[in-house]
Amino acid sequence: MKKIQIITGKIRSGKTTYLKTLITSTKNVGGIIQPANGEERFFSDIKTKESRVITSDNESGDTFRLGRFIFFSESFTWARKKLNLALQEDTETIVVDEYGPLEFKGNGLEPVVSEIMSQIHKTNKMAIIVIRESLVDEFLQKFNLTVEEVEIIRIESV
Repeated sequence: MKKIQIITGKIRSGKTTYLKTLITSTKNVGGIIQPANGEERFFSDIKTKESRVITSDNESGDTFRLGRFIFFSESFTWARKKLNLALQEDTETIVVDEYGPLEFKGNGLEPVVSEIMSQIHKTNKMAIIVIRESLVDEFLQKFNLTVEEVEIIRIESV
């Protein structure tokens, strides 16, 4: 198995559902997943099962907008802390669901994901990262990865 696995597919194709199944058979896994309930999205800590609502119906001082979604800034702060913990603990596999447009702009789950990617090459840790199909090439380029270095799992629409 390669140190970096990318789960990819179109929006709403079942990437997170596949990821949930995958992590049940993975030992010593940590990080975050982003389950959705209709239009409402959550960050969920894999180890503790704690979760935070990501999306809001209304803009306020602690929210920001991207496209048609309004996000809680504090939820991203919480998720970054959870990813940092997974990186610093003895977690063998770190899950990031998902790396998207916010992260490419240096926001969202960044800079923690960049730190995870740099540590993967220096440690025995592995990473499983969910990325939309249209962003995989940009992700590989950003982190100077070749298709030979990663395992790409493509999810077809469910």
